[in-house]
Amino acid sequence: MDMATPEQILTYARVVTLVLCLGGATYLDLKIRRVPNDWWISWAKPALFLLCLELWALEADWTVWLTASAVVAYASTAVIGRPTLDDIRNGSPEDILVSLWYLASVVGLIFGALRHLTPLMDGLGFGSLVDCNYCSTTAEIQASYLWGQMLVIGAVLLFFEMCYQLRMLHGGADAKGMMLVALCLPGWGEIPAAGDALMPPAISLLIWGAMSFLVLPIYVFSMNLAAGDAGNLKMAWHARRLPLSDIPNRHVWLLDEIIEGADGEKKDETRMRPRRGGRAENKLQDILSELEELGVDKAWTTEKYPFMAFLLFGILPLLLIGDPILFLLNLVGLP
Repeated sequence: MDMATPEQILTYARVVTLVLCLGGATYLDLKIRRVPNDWWISWAKPALFLLCLELWALEADWTVWLTASAVVAYASTAVIGRPTLDDIRNGSPEDILVSLWYLASVVGLIFGALRHLTPLMDGLGFGSLVDCNYCSTTAEIQASYLWGQMLVIGAVLLFFEMCYQLRMLHGGADAKGMMLVALCLPGWGEIPAAGDALMPPAISLLIWGAMSFLVLPIYVFSMNLAAGDAGNLKMAWHARRLPLSDIPNRHVWLLDEIIEGADGEKKDETRMRPRRGGRAENKLQDILSELEELGVDKAWTTEKYPFMAFLLFGILPLLLIGDPILFLLNLVGLP
């Protein structure tokens, strides 16, 4: 039996770290529907250790290390925030240290671009854009690929933050979890199913997790059909009507709210999606009382589904099938 290579051991360690992290996050998500920042901070440590181990083994230069530092600094803002100018002026040691970290990372990113951008473009076949057609050595191109991988991680982190801002990722823990995935699996490594993957593994895992959500409309509609609430087709596939007394004890978002019309008459309005920071989130009991006064006995709600569980399940097709986009393209016979 052949011994595992260092690259394979590193990949196995990353997968195990990811499974343990998402497994614990799933438990917390199911139990209390939230995953505290301390959880992500704790699991970022082994993820970053493995990333540093990879950079050390590949003999990355200082610009790659500082570019990786810039990526980590950006990810850290999701859990520790960003120091403000007032914080720095007030002399907070932690904020000053974090600001110096940011500054060093930006310097590394700039010098990394000066050193690696040209050979990276040359290696990718875009050398003409930087007046360098095959003018870089193999060693320079290989080093630039590692620097480019750090940029890809940063781009993936930015993508997940945008998903959160656009409410494609509904909860803060979901976005932080995906950022942890990006740091834990920066590349496909020695995953056998990787093939010629088109997407980074973190985005692939997000897609696999999202695809598992496709069974939910069928489940929700069947439950509404059994309860006699399937008449409203606009709502029946993604929401359920619950008695007002049950709502405070359930992990749900309230979709009904009392509004006052132009004629001053109050009426019950149902939204397709919950409003972030709205009254239904911050003043739930007040809205329930208003609905009750209006004679409403049931209200439309949508479950706070534990996204971490779907991500955990998504690891299996990620390892066995790989990139879902490539899989679908192959499935329909496209190259």
